Amino acid sequence: MSNQKHFPTALLTQSTTEKLLYFDNYTMAHPRLEEAFNFLKLAVSNSSESRIIFIYGPTGVGKTTLRLLIEKWLVESNLPQLEIDPGCLPFASVEAVVQKSGVFNSKDHIKRCLFALNEPLIEHKIDYGTRGIYRNNSGQIVIESKVIETDLGWALEQALKHRKPKIFFIDEAHHMLMVASGRKLTDLPEAIKSLANRTGVVHGLVGTYELLTLHDVGDQLSRRSVYLHFPRYHADIEQDREVFQSVVWGFQLRMPLQQEPDLVSHWDYCYERSLGCVGILKNWFQNALFDAINEGSDSVELKHLERRALSVAQCRNILKKIKEGENNQAQIEGEVQQLRAELGLPIKSALIDNDIKQVEIQPQQSNSTLRKVQSKVGQPLPKRRQVGT
Repeated sequence: MSNQKHFPTALLTQSTTEKLLYFDNYTMAHPRLEEAFNFLKLAVSNSSESRIIFIYGPTGVGKTTLRLLIEKWLVESNLPQLEIDPGCLPFASVEAVVQKSGVFNSKDHIKRCLFALNEPLIEHKIDYGTRGIYRNNSGQIVIESKVIETDLGWALEQALKHRKPKIFFIDEAHHMLMVASGRKLTDLPEAIKSLANRTGVVHGLVGTYELLTLHDVGDQLSRRSVYLHFPRYHADIEQDREVFQSVVWGFQLRMPLQQEPDLVSHWDYCYERSLGCVGILKNWFQNALFDAINEGSDSVELKHLERRALSVAQCRNILKKIKEGENNQAQIEGEVQQLRAELGLPIKSALIDNDIKQVEIQPQQSNSTLRKVQSKVGQPLPKRRQVGT
């Protein structure tokens, strides 16, 4: 630890709200996030006929942060177009919501999509050309309850063509799988694919590994889809472990406190209760920071972490779902031998690979020690600041 502050020192005299807001707005640009960000930029910029992007990974890994970064990038990079056509939107986002009945309702979802594509400027309002969908005297969109789903779908198509977003995000998209019948499970992604084709708008479905359920719904959907895997860090792999410790250190530096906390010394506890997911880690640190400031403490201590940590039962429950998803992902990627055999190609045993090792991990070094890692975590990674703020 050093006496140098890595946050605006004026924060030390500001309110608790300002301190927490600063930490909440800070985005740790770690390698997993950076890789996903760069890939998604390419996919959005040039999608060709692949207009469905499945963005999936463990809960709390940082998928929503990735979405927010892409949205920020789209706004900044599309300012000239916005000046020419104020009615267009660089992006649009909606969350797939499960009803109180525990079932996803597509009609309700389309209504939410229409509201997400609304435009605040009255001169750029859309005439949807559908009875039961109109605007009141204040220019606000009104959707009557009697409107049938077909008409809602037509209105959504017109809105997408008019607003021309570069990407339409559906966050928590795995909720869309919670439908009443297997038929609807098939119909829904096909409807999204058709909508993307007719409007030319890329659709980004953001969710957990459950989205992999859709990978074999149909050949048309498979051909027109892109899959972006956003994995967690694995403590049993040295490079992952080092990066995770670096992430802990980065958050440690940005806590606006009189005394820099020593969280890196507890990196294994941080990993244990975040499961290697940076989103869970940051939310945990945010709560611990609140407690420390609220108590008048100069620093975040172990007791603050312990008080706000996920319970063992919670962690085991989340880890169970994560491992199921990781195994499913690895199994799908590991079917290359079967594919080659079905195509009549020679089988290469070396092609059987674990997805994580294949995509993310470099060969391990032989003399890993925590002491060695701690000597590195004080040095920012060279590419860190390319993403986020």
